[in-house]
Amino acid sequence: MLKAIVLAMSIAILSGTAPSLRPQLVKMPELTVPAERLPTGCVLSPGGTAGRDGNKALIRSWAGLRIPSNPWAGTDRPLVASILERMDGPTVMTPDGPPLSPGEAARFRLHFADGVQEAYAAIYEQSEAELIVVYAARFASSEKAVESRSYSAWSNNPRVIRVAMGPTVAMVHGDSGPCFNAVGAHLRSLAN
Repeated sequence: MLKAIVLAMSIAILSGTAPSLRPQLVKMPELTVPAERLPTGCVLSPGGTAGRDGNKALIRSWAGLRIPSNPWAGTDRPLVASILERMDGPTVMTPDGPPLSPGEAARFRLHFADGVQEAYAAIYEQSEAELIVVYAARFASSEKAVESRSYSAWSNNPRVIRVAMGPTVAMVHGDSGPCFNAVGAHLRSLAN
């Protein structure tokens, strides 16, 4: 009987009819909710570059995060570190010894980006006062993703939804309402 089961599973795997054992990799642009799935009045917060200083573009801040576009996905280590800090809080202790200089502290903060292949942020608004913020990170190893998913600081907060999609972990933060619920539903649909 055991041989028959093993043979059947082997045939199914070779023929491609068996379900994939590895979770499908979610691409960061897929995290952005299509406009037709958003309720009336819920939109990506408009903006981008706020102006120019000589020939240097000034970057606008969305929800205190200095990203060059909304949504943003990328590997810029300072931005990745900022997103991870917002997702998991300051979980990395600073080194023992005298206080770090501002430059040393900035370099030390970059450790938040260790093990992250790509990060994502998007800011939606239902009204100017109501922002819904999405943060996500795709980790290089599933162990690092599990570590992030198991962080419980947000687990009892009704204003936060955390969704695991294989090596990608996403978090929606905002006031409960139609926009928050639509964004959370979209992310949950990607996890299935």
